[in-house]
Amino acid sequence: MANSTYTGRGETVVVIDSGWSPTWESASRIVYQHDYANNDADARNPNADTHGALVTSNILSQAPDLNIVALKVIPDGTSTASGAAIEQALQWVVAHASDYNVVGVNLSLAGGSAASEMTTLLSDELASLAAKRVLVSAAAGNAGQNGTATDVSYFAADHNTICVSASGGDGTMPGWAQRNPGITDLCADGTDIRLTDLAGRTVTANGSSFSAPSVTAAVALAQQEAIALRGSALTQDEFLSLAKQTGTPIAGTGYTDLNTQALLAKIGQLYGTTATPTVPDPGTGAPATTTAAILVNAKGTAAAGVNAHFTLLVDGHAVGSATVGAAAKNYAFTATVSADSAHTVQIQYDNDGFSGGQDRNLFVNSVSVNGHGYAATDAAVTYDKGALDGHDVVKGQSGMWWNGTLVVAADKSLFGVQAPAQAQVAELQAGDLLGHAVSADAASPVAADGAGWTPELLPAFEYAGHGLHAWYDTHDMAV
Repeated sequence: MANSTYTGRGETVVVIDSGWSPTWESASRIVYQHDYANNDADARNPNADTHGALVTSNILSQAPDLNIVALKVIPDGTSTASGAAIEQALQWVVAHASDYNVVGVNLSLAGGSAASEMTTLLSDELASLAAKRVLVSAAAGNAGQNGTATDVSYFAADHNTICVSASGGDGTMPGWAQRNPGITDLCADGTDIRLTDLAGRTVTANGSSFSAPSVTAAVALAQQEAIALRGSALTQDEFLSLAKQTGTPIAGTGYTDLNTQALLAKIGQLYGTTATPTVPDPGTGAPATTTAAILVNAKGTAAAGVNAHFTLLVDGHAVGSATVGAAAKNYAFTATVSADSAHTVQIQYDNDGFSGGQDRNLFVNSVSVNGHGYAATDAAVTYDKGALDGHDVVKGQSGMWWNGTLVVAADKSLFGVQAPAQAQVAELQAGDLLGHAVSADAASPVAADGAGWTPELLPAFEYAGHGLHAWYDTHDMAV
């Protein structure tokens, strides 16, 4: 995770899904695998871009040093898992969590419709995992009815799972996102999630299947930090309390978007890292520090299937990076800086390119520093073309047509010892940028055995630059 010493090293998360693929980086991170659909020890899927591989890649993009246990529950060539296979997979996790230092489980599977908390055949295992402080993130589903949904998938409604609904990542919720005010615990971006395989191909995915992995990754990072600082993992209630405190409210909905950077900063503040604002020691004269909470609202154009990328620096020191898709979104960062001093926030565009008539560019709409917004064209913003060296400096502009750095000269008044808490920094409003007109397939059949669970994915994802689409139905599970 950007601007964090916590990357998941030494920890393991379990992905219960359709298996893994050597096409994706998960191959080097797998420490155990089993196929409960075919009852063998090989959880690979012949589909290079199988749902489970994409979900796992999404987790690793945010917690790159995690170990992965891949438990396959969906037979090759199908989109339905039996409840018995999922239960067996969870039973393995209960039995072996301590052997592999498992801290989280990802369930990006969907089925059924629950309007209140409920129990299923999985509830015993889920309760056992919660008692072990192994937190289970479950996708809420994509069968929303134009924003009026009041239900979620069955085991996302279990008290001992973290129910994750999809957001737009920009202060909105897509109409297809299933959600319920009494069940949904957190939201996370599930729109236009771009993942790149080992061959450099990019997949754009949508759905709460790709929201849940953000929470799974946040669980791993938060548990790593909590164990390091206080000597024990967080309970589910503790994690959710901190995640809600530090998340971003989605205006007018009552739901909260995950902000992993702010969550980690809060844990550090509570349990004693230098990320906590400190007052000078009278005996040493040491300078006070404070936290800079930074939001970059940006979008980009791709070339050769590769999106624009930028590194975020503060006073010349890298604190994080982001790969930017075609839809404008906010990207959040934090940095510890000296208090009562001016600082420069620098957005360094570093992969400009042109291929096949496509020009890769980055567009920065605005930058927020501790709640103060700067437009790209403000007087305090300049654009240093090429190397960040003070040469070829022009006034700020949104379109970054060449490798270069947008530099924001942030006033020292923004960096008092008691700087605004990250949880209070409002997201910049990007407007209605998504324009989704996607709905779940209401005519999808109920699985014949009454126990069908499917990869929880929006109706389509596409390979950037290849025009290939794969379609998944949303099946129901009857109990």
